[in-house]
Amino acid sequence: MNTQKRPLLLSSALTLSTIGSSIATISYLGTFIFYKQALPYIEKFTNTLTPELISRFYILALAVICLVSLLGVVKMWKSQKAGFFIYLIAQLCLFALPLLYIGSHAFSSTNAIFTLLFVTIYGVFYKSFRQ
Repeated sequence: MNTQKRPLLLSSALTLSTIGSSIATISYLGTFIFYKQALPYIEKFTNTLTPELISRFYILALAVICLVSLLGVVKMWKSQKAGFFIYLIAQLCLFALPLLYIGSHAFSSTNAIFTLLFVTIYGVFYKSFRQ
C-alpha cells in the first residue's frame, strides 16, 4: 500500500499504536531496570490487592510483549500482513497476562475496549496489506 494512498483512519491508528507501544516499552523497561526505585510508585498506583504480585519478571514480560506489539505495528506501516498477526497476538497477550498472573483484579475494561477498537480497525484494512 502506497503511503500516499493509505487511508487516514489506518494512518491515525498506526500512529497512535506506534506512540503507545513505544512509550509502554520504554516505561516497562525503565521500571524493570529501576525496579527498587519504582516499587513505591507501583504500590501507590496499583490495586491495593495486587502490588505484591507485580514482580520484575512480570514487568519484563510486559516490556517484551509491548516490543513485539511495536514490531507488528512497524510491519503494518510497511503494509505487511504478518504485522497484523504479530500485533494481534501481542495485544491478546497484553490482555491475558495480567489476568493470568494477577487475577481478575487486573481486568481493565478500558484496555479491552481499545484493544478491540484497534484490532478491528486493522482487521478492516487487512486486505489492503500485501504479503
